[in-house]
Amino acid sequence: MSIIDDGTSSEELEYKEDWTPQLGEQLGLTQKEYRVKRRQYRWRRKQGGGSTLNLFGGEQKLEDDDITTFMNDNYGGYSNDVNIPRTMGYYNLSCPFEWYKYSCAFMQDNEFDEQITAASVQYYQQNLAEIQRAFESVVINPQQQPRRIFMAGDSLLRQVFISVACNAYSLNAVEQSEVQWREEWPCPEKLTTKCVFTGGQHSGFDAASVRFTNGMEIHFVPHRGFAYSDMSKGEPDVLERMKWQIDNLGNKIGFGTKTALRPSGPMTHLVYNVGAHFTLMESRNMLNIFVSNIAMPLMGSKSEHRPKIVYVITPTAHFNTPDGQYIRKDRMDDERSKCVERVSYNPRAELEKRILKAGVNVDVLLDYDDLELGALHVQRGDCLHYCMPGAADLVAARLLDSF
Repeated sequence: MSIIDDGTSSEELEYKEDWTPQLGEQLGLTQKEYRVKRRQYRWRRKQGGGSTLNLFGGEQKLEDDDITTFMNDNYGGYSNDVNIPRTMGYYNLSCPFEWYKYSCAFMQDNEFDEQITAASVQYYQQNLAEIQRAFESVVINPQQQPRRIFMAGDSLLRQVFISVACNAYSLNAVEQSEVQWREEWPCPEKLTTKCVFTGGQHSGFDAASVRFTNGMEIHFVPHRGFAYSDMSKGEPDVLERMKWQIDNLGNKIGFGTKTALRPSGPMTHLVYNVGAHFTLMESRNMLNIFVSNIAMPLMGSKSEHRPKIVYVITPTAHFNTPDGQYIRKDRMDDERSKCVERVSYNPRAELEKRILKAGVNVDVLLDYDDLELGALHVQRGDCLHYCMPGAADLVAARLLDSF
């Protein structure tokens, strides 16, 4: 924590002043770091007598240049009675767990980008009542038996983890967290103008853990090892370790040793997805392995303490291809890389629904139901990950409901 000349810590500032080199030197912050902290502070500060932040116009004016310009340009024509509660929400890197490459508000460069951000925030607002109810009932209300959730999957499931962490953070429900931010994390190939987080907070992480004030905790690790073949930290395949545990420990599985925080007790929920980094045939094989080696032995166990199994369906891809799927890098030209608003079906979801059955080989099958949400993707050649906040937050709320 940096200390300025008058003894005030940077964490105690109200961030009213515009950044200058002199101020940056006093605080030990770059211009970009100061702007991020100012966004975080202004998003979370308490408003005297008010409980809402009006994103669609109204009397309150946000002083941050990026947010003010964005609101004035994009929400002026919307109804003024659509509000995000002051006690909940995140936006434009106001959450310490956000990745910049999913924050469309942070990356926007032009009118098209701003429209994408506006559509995503509007989707969040339209579903806010359901989102807030789920979060308040699960991460705030006391639990007689605190839940300990293990999430293992690819970057799509990690977006759901980020959503859980960020919405809970905005409710002041996070007691402890550990995020293994990478010192180096490459920028997306087609992000050229705002590639500023090449490492550290807001760049990228493999494993992360959050413990909530009511005792619930959630741990994410990649299911196929950490990025960039750093196998000294990750596991080459989480399922292989779980299969060994089931075979040798009597249908029991644990968190392993690669979580960011050490879990406080046995696993109560396993949340898993295969994801979109494989061919459909490879995905089918992985699903069959998951079912035969992990899910069915646990579902068939007579132990009342076995973890509940939740499978999160792979979200729909909306590339401009016959089935919306990414083909191959050498075949994805600029036209095919554009996101379409809707597709007729999601072949990965259809495959997963054929193999996985709720109450048979998984406890819960959680669907995105997003065939018509193509306009909410990050864009720039990424028609698979969604802007945040947005679609992932509704899935996160329904995941909490399944607990």
